[in-house]
Amino acid sequence: MTLPYQHVLKIHLQVNDLHHWVLGHKFTYRMALRFFNVICFVVLLQLGLQITADAFQEEPIRLSVINHINQQCPKEYNAIAKPGGVLLGAMRRLQRTNQDFNFTASENPDYGYYLESVNGVAGNNTHRTYWQILSDSDGTPTPTAVGVGCYIPKKNEHIIFNFTTW
Repeated sequence: MTLPYQHVLKIHLQVNDLHHWVLGHKFTYRMALRFFNVICFVVLLQLGLQITADAFQEEPIRLSVINHINQQCPKEYNAIAKPGGVLLGAMRRLQRTNQDFNFTASENPDYGYYLESVNGVAGNNTHRTYWQILSDSDGTPTPTAVGVGCYIPKKNEHIIFNFTTW
C-alpha cells in the first residue's frame, strides 16, 4: 500500500526536526541512536494503525438477482465489500451470513472465476443461458467487463445478476 504524499512529507519533516533537535543537545551517539529508533518505531506504529484501520472499512453494496426466464420474483440483498476488494469476496460474505443467497463459481486458470449458479439456478449450454453481471451505479445497468473474481464494486453500487440467454 502506498502512502499519500502528504503523510510521507509530514514524516520527513518530523524526522528532520528531530534530527536537528538531537544534534543541538549533548547526546552520545548511542543515546541518539536509541532515541531515534524509538521515534521511528512510534511513527511506524502510527502509520500501521492507520493502514490497519483502513483495511477494516466496509463499503455497502446492493445485489439483485433477476430471473425472468424462470419467472421468479427479483430478490434484493445488502452486502459488504472491502475497499479495493473483489465482488467474489462480498458474495462469499453474503452467502455465509444469509441463507437465502447462494452461488457457485468455478475458476478458469486463464480467465478467472466464472459464475455458474445463483440461488440454485445454473446456466446451461443447451438452453444457452448464463448469469450476466450488470453494474447499475448511475441508473443505467451495463455489463461488467470482468467477472466476479476481478470486478471491484464501488461503495453503494448496485450489482445485478441477470439470468439471460446468449
